[in-house]
Amino acid sequence: MKGKITQWKDDKGFGFIQPDDGSEKLFFHVSSVKTNARRPQIGDSVIYEPMRDSQQRLKAKGVVIEGVSKGFHSSSKKRTVRTEPPRKNAVDYILVLVVLVSLAAGGFEFYRTNAIESSWPFGVPAVIAFLILNRQKKPKEKSFHCSRCRTVAEHDSRTIQAWNNGFTKLYCRACHLQWLKDNPREEHTPMQRQGNGCLGVLALMVIIPILGSVGLYQWLV
Repeated sequence: MKGKITQWKDDKGFGFIQPDDGSEKLFFHVSSVKTNARRPQIGDSVIYEPMRDSQQRLKAKGVVIEGVSKGFHSSSKKRTVRTEPPRKNAVDYILVLVVLVSLAAGGFEFYRTNAIESSWPFGVPAVIAFLILNRQKKPKEKSFHCSRCRTVAEHDSRTIQAWNNGFTKLYCRACHLQWLKDNPREEHTPMQRQGNGCLGVLALMVIIPILGSVGLYQWLV
């Protein structure tokens, strides 16, 4: 069917289409637009397929903007953004070494003196290094391609947090809100950083043998 876009909210990623036959307006989301060369605009003539969602609301799918190439233009290809996962650099490995050395030195000092006051200063650099190691990083690129609607969007605090958690498939704000709307029963709990678990296990692998050795020593003495 054919129609014309009469309403479009670009910040929220949805709008309405007025069919050419004068029938009821249809809601459509940017994720249903097949024309990737640019965002929809008010006044665009479109071809679409009408459908009913699970709540029997009239929607449009497979929306194609007439007069606009379906694929990306050469200028759009230059804007292709590939989101790389966060990687550890030399500073991160040095910080891990500081944590391990500090914990080992603190445990040895406690074993040697049997006095906690002489060993706790070794924990200070370990704590500082741990906090720096778990800092929130920022992606190299300031923008990304939405994995749902394939539009280019700017990073915000939500996508930066998701990226730090290891996610490379990111949603723009409009698609994220639509996903929340489509999944009202899902539990949207804050994501925990994956790096914390690995570092925590590594720290326990060092701390447990030290504490076990100290406990055995005190029991024998």
